[in-house]
Amino acid sequence: MSASKVAARLGVVACVAAGCLLAAGRLDDAVAVFDFRADANAAATFNERTYPDIEWLPGGARIMEDARLWMPEGTRYGVIHGPGPIAARRASSLRYFLLVLLLPRSQTQLESVPWVFCYDCAPSMLGPEFEVLSDSGQGFLFARRRP
Repeated sequence: MSASKVAARLGVVACVAAGCLLAAGRLDDAVAVFDFRADANAAATFNERTYPDIEWLPGGARIMEDARLWMPEGTRYGVIHGPGPIAARRASSLRYFLLVLLLPRSQTQLESVPWVFCYDCAPSMLGPEFEVLSDSGQGFLFARRRP
């Protein structure tokens, strides 16, 4: 075996060994990231873990908890939004989040739903046929159709 091959092999071994030492030295920092998340999750309440803070939905956790408690399982609900393209885009994200959160309730696009979430709305936008049950005070409403 030539000296250049031996030197190349020793170089590879040295690089792998240096990489392993560096990785072992940084392992504590990598694990600390997960440990921090675990500590934060353990310190959170059930509602804080179930209904995460959504930056563009202030007061949303309370509205979603009220909806979960008010709406019977197996019922249908709708999600509507106020004017504007930003409200439409965010309401679309909200639809997917609620779809999973509120199972076994189902979401529908029908006009005559018994329950409704309204993003970027004022109570007057829903009309007199709806009773607002929960209002974030910042444009997020949960309402039911009056009997």
